[in-house]
Parts: sequence; structure tokens; C-alpha cells
Amino acid sequence: MPLIVPALRMAYVFINVFDTFKTLRLPPPSSKNNGQPSARAMSQRKRAMKGCMSVWIVWGCFAVYERTVDSMVRLFVPFYDEVKSLVILFFLFTRARGAEPIFLHVVRPFIKPYAATLDASLEFASTFGDLFILFTMIPVHFVLNHYRRWTSSGAN
Repeated sequence: MPLIVPALRMAYVFINVFDTFKTLRLPPPSSKNNGQPSARAMSQRKRAMKGCMSVWIVWGCFAVYERTVDSMVRLFVPFYDEVKSLVILFFLFTRARGAEPIFLHVVRPFIKPYAATLDASLEFASTFGDLFILFTMIPVHFVLNHYRRWTSSGAN
């Protein structure tokens, strides 16, 4: 089992990356719609994007679970690796059809009460990150400008 679970994880991620790549491409233009994709194609693309989003969110939750709780659960649950490989196989074979119900009935109700708090926290983190980058780039630009002046005057 030590080789099967990582191989299944890699296969699942590869298939999801490829599926997401295909989903993000615009549908082919329609001759009936002045070169724009048809409404049906755009509707199918939107549905596929929702499926990709739910797959990635469920996979992210599974990855967080693996990193935090996996080592403790493994000690107490017999055949844990086999069960985990069956769960990954379920995700692999059902992809969006299996991930959407998990997202809608497990993840979404769990996160929904905290949506405002999470939005505010993410906005604060984004603002703090922008300020951090700004304040770290000021000395970098200062040093680079002095270095360029020093190297250009030394070459003359």
C-alpha cells in the first residue's frame, strides 16, 4: 500500500489538472452566433467549471485532512491505507459527480456560517501581503538602482 496511495494521488491530480485545462478553454465559435460560442456550449462550460471547482475544493480538504489527522487516524483504524485508496479510487472514477455532493452536503454547510469571517480574514491577509510586498520591494529597488549606477559608472 505505501506505493499505491501516492500513485493514485498522482493519477487523480494529473487527471484533474488535464480536465481543468480542457474546461478553461473557450468553446469553439459558432457560425450562427456571429463567431461567439453558443449559449448551450457556454452553459456546459459553466457546469463543467462548477464541477472542477468542487473537485479541487474537495481534494484540498482531503489533502488538509491527510496532513493534519492522517498520522493519528492510521494508528487506530485497521486497514486504513486500503480504505484511503478506495476513497481516492472513488474520487478518481466519479470526479465531479462524486465531489459535488460532498461539496454541497459536507463542505459548504461546514463553511457557510463562517463565510463573513473568512472573507474578512482573507481580505486582511491579502492587504497585509500587498503591503509586505510593497515594503520589501522599496529597499530592493533602492539597492538595484545603486548597483546599476555603480556598475554603469565603473564600466565607463
